Amino acid sequence: MASVWIYAEVTPEGPASSALELLTKARQVGDEVAAVALGPGATEAASALGEHGASTVYLSDDPVYAETLGQPAAHALAEIAEAYGPDLILFSTSYDARDVAGRLQAKLGCTLMGNATDVLGIDRAQTQIFGGTRVVDVALGGPSPRLVLVRPKSFATEPSGGTAEVVTIEVDVPEELTRARRVERHEEAAAGPRLEEAKVVIAGGRGPRPPSRVPAAGSRWRSACA
Repeated sequence: MASVWIYAEVTPEGPASSALELLTKARQVGDEVAAVALGPGATEAASALGEHGASTVYLSDDPVYAETLGQPAAHALAEIAEAYGPDLILFSTSYDARDVAGRLQAKLGCTLMGNATDVLGIDRAQTQIFGGTRVVDVALGGPSPRLVLVRPKSFATEPSGGTAEVVTIEVDVPEELTRARRVERHEEAAAGPRLEEAKVVIAGGRGPRPPSRVPAAGSRWRSACA
């Protein structure tokens, strides 16, 4: 049976939208789906994580995970991954999740794929290249768990109406992993629609236009931008 976990970023207000997106995909590729939620708000987020497909939520409300950088979270994930043996762990591409995923890969020596746009199974994923004009299938080899960083909004969020078993974890985080700490958070006030909540983003623009011909020797190179 394929076991798929997602790293669920949480806040005191609830789980990040990326966690619910990843759970929706995890239900499609895994027989057993679990979420790992670390930091203040994890317990409150368990209900929503269960509603979107997590049968188990491994959690800790310890503030150390919010007050430090990715080392304590990677340390905790490594311990429980070695204890329960998931086949695949999905992460969002947020700054914090990328930090945790990279540190976890270094600890476990497993495969880490970034910039995925789809997950086809526990050993296959997809990404886009050449400005999104080509889709590439990627084989995920090496020991389990394979780690995959997924682009935001790759999957639509769909609740499943389930509930999750809550497993509270207690991990002894070494002091040397907590020395780099966040001392302040700043959130800039914003108004209007949020780009990360848009279903479709339309963008345009043109870069520098190359010269129409190669200039003769001794002449000046001139280019135009539009």
